[in-house]
Amino acid sequence: MATRGRKPAPIELKLLKGNPGKRPINAKASVLQQPEALAEDAAPGMLLDEAKPYWDHAIAHAPRGLLRKLDIYLLAAWCNAAYRYEYNIRLAAKSDVIPVRGAKLAGLDAKDRPVMHNPFSTAARAYLKDMTMLAAELGFTPSSRARLGAAESTVSDVEDPWAQIAG
Repeated sequence: MATRGRKPAPIELKLLKGNPGKRPINAKASVLQQPEALAEDAAPGMLLDEAKPYWDHAIAHAPRGLLRKLDIYLLAAWCNAAYRYEYNIRLAAKSDVIPVRGAKLAGLDAKDRPVMHNPFSTAARAYLKDMTMLAAELGFTPSSRARLGAAESTVSDVEDPWAQIAG
């Protein structure tokens, strides 16, 4: 049975917003005492080798002070999902539909064969769903950053292709 009402706000969010409910905040909470996750921190063993570039990118570009060492497993899951999404979307880009194969269909002309949805597209959508959910939890989406009150960096990267497009 699910709990009623909104999810409770994290303590950090209450502190950022100035504790609008005026209820006492547990200042000794272990989450507040956690050190910030840094780039030199070791990635967990569950992180795929192919997902390490996503890890480095996320650590380097996450809003400062947002990621804690407690979040490394969520971040590793996001990196793995990002890698798997990109891998599957590249395979799915070759063809959105594929012909159905089988002994009964061998005699049919290629244009008369039934087609099915590419399974790589389905896998890519599942990984995209995971990435979106984890990104919102980690504060990686614009709406979640606004909700958390994280300050955006005004320093623009020269190598960032979106900086020229988005302004």
